Amino acid sequence: MSAPDSHSMATSAGLRMIDQLRQVHEPLRADIEVLQNALQLLSDETADLTRIPEMIDNLTIADFVWQLRVNCDFYCNTLTLHHTIEDQRMFPVMTKNFPELTPAVERLQAEHKLVGEIVSEAKRATLALSTESSTVSRAHSAIAELADHMQSHLDFEEATLFPYFRKMDRDWHYG
Repeated sequence: MSAPDSHSMATSAGLRMIDQLRQVHEPLRADIEVLQNALQLLSDETADLTRIPEMIDNLTIADFVWQLRVNCDFYCNTLTLHHTIEDQRMFPVMTKNFPELTPAVERLQAEHKLVGEIVSEAKRATLALSTESSTVSRAHSAIAELADHMQSHLDFEEATLFPYFRKMDRDWHYG
């Protein structure tokens, strides 16, 4: 794939598309890290349940485990929606405009399927989360696996698509 990589050669539409995708990807990166760290903290603390109240002192809605279940579920649903939009809307526009992207898009779509399977397990594991160490371990493992896949997936997607976004005069949302 040969595409200009220079920021200075980018179109205004391309720069907007890059910014939009970064606005989605950055919170996905940050939140998976927070979820992973929270599950690690819970994993560390379940051996000493007396410390759990310290972890939830500042929560106003519900306890720490409930918050993790809700936030993990929300994260997984958001990620699934994001990948669905890319698969059904963005990728067809990109391959229509840049046929040479087809192999990379096929890889991204295959990664979306794999991530979808990992997301399904992460949802099952986190929705079953309690202070019982086996549920914490299962949820932590599932989120860690998701985090590992997401980081490399997002990096590849950005490295692949951003040079092409920079060339576009029209936002992919509009075909």
